[in-house]
Amino acid sequence: MVYILWIGFAVGVGLLGQKRKIGFGWAFFWAIIVSPLIGLIIVLLSDKPQAHHYKVHEDQGKKEEYKRNFEKAIGHYQDALYHLENDYKNLKSSEDRSRQQLIQHLQSKVEKLREKVVSIS
Repeated sequence: MVYILWIGFAVGVGLLGQKRKIGFGWAFFWAIIVSPLIGLIIVLLSDKPQAHHYKVHEDQGKKEEYKRNFEKAIGHYQDALYHLENDYKNLKSSEDRSRQQLIQHLQSKVEKLREKVVSIS
């Protein structure tokens, strides 16, 4: 019975670790090897995942584009591109492909908005 509780609590610690940089595997490992309580402390002391800074700028760009403030929208999209190109290191290949697709999408959006700015002028 004690082993079942130990494993159950270790799985719970692993699930909490899933939402942090430590991940499920390491959190579960420490909870099984040392104890679920120590594993929980390790998880709580581990770093939280990095916030997606690009998303804020992308959303602001969409708002400005909606308001037809194309130059401001371009600036926000370029800020989003900066974060996408510089903040995300050591991604899994599938995540990096998604990041590259988003970069291409935002670059084409910036080019289209520049064309609109030139045609309006």
